[in-house]
Amino acid sequence: MDPAELFGASASLIDRIVAVVARRARLHGADAEDFASDVRVHLMADDYAVLRKYEGRASLASFLSVVVQRLLCDERTRRFGRWHPSAEAERMGDAGVQLEKLISRDHRSLEEALPIVLAAHPSLSASDIEAIAKRLPVRVSRPRAIPIDDTPTDTFVAFDRADERALEADARVLAQRTSTTIRETLGAMSAEDRMILRFHFGSGMSLADVSRMMRLPQRPLYRRVDTMLERLRRACVTAGLDARSVRDLIGSTMHDMDFGFSSQSLQDEAFDASSS
Repeated sequence: MDPAELFGASASLIDRIVAVVARRARLHGADAEDFASDVRVHLMADDYAVLRKYEGRASLASFLSVVVQRLLCDERTRRFGRWHPSAEAERMGDAGVQLEKLISRDHRSLEEALPIVLAAHPSLSASDIEAIAKRLPVRVSRPRAIPIDDTPTDTFVAFDRADERALEADARVLAQRTSTTIRETLGAMSAEDRMILRFHFGSGMSLADVSRMMRLPQRPLYRRVDTMLERLRRACVTAGLDARSVRDLIGSTMHDMDFGFSSQSLQDEAFDASSS
């Protein structure tokens, strides 16, 4: 097939692969869209030079997955520099290097990195990996330039009216109450339940992927997640939190909602009052 025709016929496949790679790299919103655009431009560059290299020795999906992941690595190297493991991580072997890469480079929590390292090193226990994590040095991210908006500052409207300040104070209190309620409810759940929610909502993994990652039967996970979300909804109602107000707050960028998850999917589910 002509490379241009192959590109057109594979558009949906390319979009799916880019979405998976971006989700695993924690690219969201505009960053994910920019990355997707870069991938398409790269594939079309020089009269589809990359696609001309495809010889059919592997599936097209496998070939494109490698291309997209290499593009992501090249972009990260260009922006942040090449990542190298610390001497302490290298002294602790492959498990130490992998754990440091997940935590320091990919910015994953220990709770997220634990099952990945366990799967790669079955001879280690969870306590062994936690001990390795304690020995890893603190890594400071490389400083990077950030463009400054040239818009004159006098074009911005100041929030100086009394009613706006009052609304701001009310929203701040609501954000704190909401965060506390959700964190306390999650804290009362088992570690396994919290890990399921973090993988599914925080990392955007499907329940099928969570099932394989945690070696749990897939079908009961759907009911289990529904039960945990209902528990969160009941906790919010008991705390006197108004679902509509909290939803408006979640959609705003003025206040941080610290639920312990990077995605807002769990937040939206937790305050869906339609079943309350």
